[in-house]
Amino acid sequence: MKVATPISRMGLGTGRLASLGSSLTRRQAVALIHAAIDHDIRVIDTADTYGSGDSERVIGTALKERRRDDCFLITKAGFAHVALPAALSPLNQIGKKLKQKVSPGRDFSKAYLVRCVERSLKRLGTDHVDAFLLHAAVAGEPTDESWAALEAIRTKGMSRLTGVSTSDPEVIRQGLASGQVMIVETPVSLCSSNAGTIGELCAEGQVRLVANEVLKPQTLLKERAGEWNSMRERHGVGTIATPQLLIAYAAAQRGVSTVLVGTLSAGHLVENLKALEYGEEMRGMFAEMKEAFA
Repeated sequence: MKVATPISRMGLGTGRLASLGSSLTRRQAVALIHAAIDHDIRVIDTADTYGSGDSERVIGTALKERRRDDCFLITKAGFAHVALPAALSPLNQIGKKLKQKVSPGRDFSKAYLVRCVERSLKRLGTDHVDAFLLHAAVAGEPTDESWAALEAIRTKGMSRLTGVSTSDPEVIRQGLASGQVMIVETPVSLCSSNAGTIGELCAEGQVRLVANEVLKPQTLLKERAGEWNSMRERHGVGTIATPQLLIAYAAAQRGVSTVLVGTLSAGHLVENLKALEYGEEMRGMFAEMKEAFA
């Protein structure tokens, strides 16, 4: 394996942690991160655009009371956003929305990516992240300059690993060929049409695969509740909550190293750890789920 770093099977996604619509106070958000780390959920996933930098600031605050080595930090960059100082951070989220309306594309130039990771490190209060990813890249956007930027970021010690967050297999092929992709983040669920292909690419390329958007099928399963509940009863898992089954499904897919869960509740986060206990005995149900709902 190219990557020997031990990372947890479950990670905390922080996309909603500090957004304008978040129901959490700053103190509650910090407590959620502490709960994750204390339950050995080592992977903390963020991005410079999450809460326009406030997600990274919250994580930085939380890490002041925990050992840096207790967590595996992933951040991402490439989207246009506003990066005002912390005192003016509430204006960032408004500015981001306006800026993305004017310039909705992504910027994967070397100068921009290096500047982004430098700002992320400052907000996180650390001298390095464990993984830095191109955010939501699609074919045609990353160039040779983008891959060179990842190499430079790693060489400078700002990130231990580099990679991509994408649902586009072609981006992963290009990244693997460049030698700069050591970790991939992608949607893995019944709704993810490219998850199987990407899982194969990651397994063959011997890189870590981090699954996101794993709970996305909940709406579909609610719409087809009769069929879904019948399947659960037939397999003897009628008392297991749907989120846990979807997490277990994602964790069982080829190549998946870590499953991200984006909850705002420490209780839900810890409860969902049970999903990782389900193993081979669920294979039959997972195959039936894929046949019926994918």
